[in-house]
Amino acid sequence: MEKELQALGERVSRLVEISRRLAEENRALKGRLGDAVAAREGLEQRVADARARVESALARLPLTQQTEA
Repeated sequence: MEKELQALGERVSRLVEISRRLAEENRALKGRLGDAVAAREGLEQRVADARARVESALARLPLTQQTEA
């Protein structure tokens, strides 16, 4: 009985340690996710700005008529 209780205690200790490590990893991953989301939002804004500049430049180009040969 004593051995069984000791084995159970060891298993509980291992589970507590695994749970602690997983919680730590989860916090780190959430931080990385937040960084990635912020970076993506920044890139999306840069693309939108570039698109607006290209559309503006295209709007300023003169239209040329093509003549048939």
